[in-house]
Amino acid sequence: MRIGYFIEKFPYLSSNPSNYRYSGGGVVALNLAIAMAHRGKNVSVFTTSADSKYLVEEYGNITIYRYSSKFQVFDRKISVNMIFKPLMLDLDIVHIHVTSSPIDVSSGLLYAKTKNKPLIITYHGDVYAITFSRLDYRLAVYFYNRLVDKLLMQANVIISPSKYYVEESKLQKYRDKVVVIPNGITIEKFDIPYSKEACRRKLGLPLDKKIILFVGILYPHKGPDVLLRAMPKILKEVPNAMLIFVGRGVLREKLEKMCKQLDIEEHVKFAGFVEESLKPFYYKSADVFCLPSVVGTEVFPVVLLEASAAGLPMVVSNLNTFKCIIEDGYNGLFIKRGNENSLADAIIYLLEREDVRKRMGENARKRAENYSWEKIAKMTERVYDKVV
Repeated sequence: MRIGYFIEKFPYLSSNPSNYRYSGGGVVALNLAIAMAHRGKNVSVFTTSADSKYLVEEYGNITIYRYSSKFQVFDRKISVNMIFKPLMLDLDIVHIHVTSSPIDVSSGLLYAKTKNKPLIITYHGDVYAITFSRLDYRLAVYFYNRLVDKLLMQANVIISPSKYYVEESKLQKYRDKVVVIPNGITIEKFDIPYSKEACRRKLGLPLDKKIILFVGILYPHKGPDVLLRAMPKILKEVPNAMLIFVGRGVLREKLEKMCKQLDIEEHVKFAGFVEESLKPFYYKSADVFCLPSVVGTEVFPVVLLEASAAGLPMVVSNLNTFKCIIEDGYNGLFIKRGNENSLADAIIYLLEREDVRKRMGENARKRAENYSWEKIAKMTERVYDKVV
């Protein structure tokens, strides 16, 4: 079986270039491709390159075609070659990972329609115009959503990582062809043979702090500003608290200014982009993981599985879709969306109670063990077999 994965940004399997930013959807596509290759499938990945050069990478049963992107619209890479060049190759199945880019959508849709091949969609979340202030961004989102609707209508099967997300997104119109398959985790990657202190030393982090960790792009819908506004209240109760942002994005400069205004600069660290190999060290250095998302663009964030695999208690917004992995009081706590006081209270509660953190962290790890990529690949393979 020859499977084609279409996605705008796919992580490099060797060293990832520092200017190449991919989302959680890219991590999902990567691990699913590896799992499928292990199951004997031939996987072709169609994506963009980090520079203006065309590149083909071979890794066993996986071939990655990285097409040059001469320009970009806003923060999205645009590659004309990625739209048309895949048509020269033969596939049995088209599988598009929709990650808010018109490139993965249009290139995969064109291939499926032109070659009359089964079309599978993994839907990684809605894009809302209200999350952008600029009119040109809002117009771009409008036209993008029109394109996505066309794609969803054409799909044979739509994969949603979260059953809760189906009823609160545009997927509810297509629920008759939606299959729920969660994201997965390679749990062994987080079994690093280092103590928390050793991890902190490796990363240059203080040993005497209670560390709150955020991992993700610094965009408005993730709520990093809400987390910053919660810090003054947290510091009043837990003076040795420290917040670490792992990731980069358009809010970086604004958040740094907020730190100065709130007079919390010495308690906040911006780590920027972090290689996948270093992520387990950040997770193991932390005491609490936090994802205070404010808009329902989230589906099944990979970072929640990563934090779970690392045995961290989690504090998250009360978005319905987060129930796919978080159980309030069992492996994490829910807070009122966009409310810094509710967020601060939950984090303070955990930082002051080591026994609760330990119990929730152990529960989180147990739950993560249910999401191996082997299980996810088997579920996805059944979908492929059915449409073929």
